[in-house]
Amino acid sequence: MTRTDFLRALLALMAAYGLAIAVFLVWPGLDLAISAAFFTRGQGFVLAKDAVLEAPRNLSWDLSIGAMLLAATGTILGLAGVGPARAHLRRFAFVFLLFLFGPVLLADTLLKHVWGRVRPANIVDFGASGTFTPFWSPSGQCVSNCSFVSGEAAGAAALAVTFLVFAPFARRWLGRAGFVAYAAAGIALPIMAISNRIITGRHFLSDTVFAVLVTLTVALALARVLLPAGRAG
Repeated sequence: MTRTDFLRALLALMAAYGLAIAVFLVWPGLDLAISAAFFTRGQGFVLAKDAVLEAPRNLSWDLSIGAMLLAATGTILGLAGVGPARAHLRRFAFVFLLFLFGPVLLADTLLKHVWGRVRPANIVDFGASGTFTPFWSPSGQCVSNCSFVSGEAAGAAALAVTFLVFAPFARRWLGRAGFVAYAAAGIALPIMAISNRIITGRHFLSDTVFAVLVTLTVALALARVLLPAGRAG
């Protein structure tokens, strides 16, 4: 990534942060309104039991774990000087570190613990006992596996970036029809997985929006270091 490309991407990312913060500050009830659309009083979040909706979420989860493990293996083999892995070491390292620093450390380990935000299905507005708090206010109500930010949304965003990083190889190896399917999967699957977290009452909209932004921030920083312009590996 050239310095110019990095600065352009950084400005776009900063604009996205600014827009997201402004929207949820101006309309703090947006999270509740979106979640309420999928809640039925007396029944809860009924779509949480829909096996069809769970399928893309589970597939995204499995592919994310698989991508991280394969990238870790490729990184180790690349560092050991093993043939093809060595040639593409930077890409493997990028993907592995993206999942490690984004979904695993920042989302699941740090932010969830610090924010302590209660999930939609666990607040009084939706038949439970917790209190809704806006994204900017750490509450401490939740002590583990909390709502802000969404770890699975962060993982889905990292998966989408992984699809993008390996797109040149997919274009070369899969042919036109195969690449179209690859690109469609790389776009649709993460979107469906992220949407699942909202419609099932597991996360607020802001949990997923900021999870994606945090992951893209990590991706941009790593791309600047590991994917400089002109390097194929």
